[in-house]
Amino acid sequence: MKLSENILQFIWKYQLFRKVKLRTVSGKELQIKRVGLHNLNEGPDFENAFLTIDEIGWVGNIEVHTISSEWNNHNHQFNPAYNNVILHVVNQYDVEIKREDGTIPETLVLESLIESKVLKRYDSIMNSMNWIPCEKLIHTVEPFYIQQWFGSLLFERFISKSEYVLNLLDEYRGDWEEVSYIMLARSFGFGVNADAFEQLAKILPSALVKKYRHDPTAIESLIFGQAGMLDVDFQEEYPLKLQKEYSYLRKVHQLRPMELVNWKFLRMRPSGFPTIRLAQFAALCSSINHFFALIIEIENLNLWRIRFNSLIINEYWSTHYHFKKETARHNAALGKGAIDLILINTIALLLFSYGKYIGDSNFMDRSVLFLESIKPENNRIIQKYTELQIRVQSAADTQALKQLKVSYCDKKRCLNCEIGSQIIKR
Repeated sequence: MKLSENILQFIWKYQLFRKVKLRTVSGKELQIKRVGLHNLNEGPDFENAFLTIDEIGWVGNIEVHTISSEWNNHNHQFNPAYNNVILHVVNQYDVEIKREDGTIPETLVLESLIESKVLKRYDSIMNSMNWIPCEKLIHTVEPFYIQQWFGSLLFERFISKSEYVLNLLDEYRGDWEEVSYIMLARSFGFGVNADAFEQLAKILPSALVKKYRHDPTAIESLIFGQAGMLDVDFQEEYPLKLQKEYSYLRKVHQLRPMELVNWKFLRMRPSGFPTIRLAQFAALCSSINHFFALIIEIENLNLWRIRFNSLIINEYWSTHYHFKKETARHNAALGKGAIDLILINTIALLLFSYGKYIGDSNFMDRSVLFLESIKPENNRIIQKYTELQIRVQSAADTQALKQLKVSYCDKKRCLNCEIGSQIIKR
């Protein structure tokens, strides 16, 4: 089997080879006292290792390659950063190599030392065509390791998603209020219309929304008008009223609306139509004066639920899912699942991003506590993992599983995954 450098690094890191009477290519006796810290940046693969070679102690770095000639292929012989390599670990030895200072490092060949069971498990995972590579083996991993891994995955997901928030903060020159407004708007798009909602928030600044906060009609006309939904012939009183109000506000504030084509209605439940979400967002804008202040001040998750549950949606949307067509009466308020998604994807994320930005772990911890207080999400990814006997207890776990699927399982990064590692090295 042809082995990659990644699996060889993994084998060295976890010492998955026979270590009795080890000898280097030059015939010297080798004992491994400390494998070193895995270096994921430039430079040797493992740092600060401790070995004894012919009973002489050595502290330094380890470099791993599939064949010894890769040392030269990677130009390490010209790089003084590799002068402190005390052991070259390879699967096969094909040529003698030298450091930049002209000395020859000791070399350990792993080819005949690696346990065949390790390679078989690795091969079965890497060649798997299942939903996730370890689908047939994940049930064998102790829940302790999985739960421990969840914590790292959740933190990694927050870090990744916070980059979007912090880039937006740069775009708006450190204005957390505007960023919070835009991110809240984006959350009402619930994925499908998230980009459209963000575009709307960017062409309808929060300062203008706040100017008319005590006038729900003005807020609704600004939001629906800027969304490009009022340039139609109406017959009903409510949309005609919005149309007239927007015509006036558009001239006063020199506004340019979006194209209606930006909004997606297809293959959606009527309760999720962008028209309903815009009405809900308008209600939120009428009820909040300072978005960011609330986000950092509210420490009780139930207070957020109460605020979202108490939004006053215009009565028109109790008998309509979009303009022009009347329907049977229905509830136009945000559902519990929708509120949870806003709390997970926006409120908690903004808290974490702010904590990261100012270096205050209290806000980051609160974001995690919020997720631990929310019931698990229910979607196809979560359903599949639960079918594989993965236990989920909260939204913190389901967010971790999303990160696992997208960043590890889909990319077959099993060697970097605690679950994959446990399976391969068992």
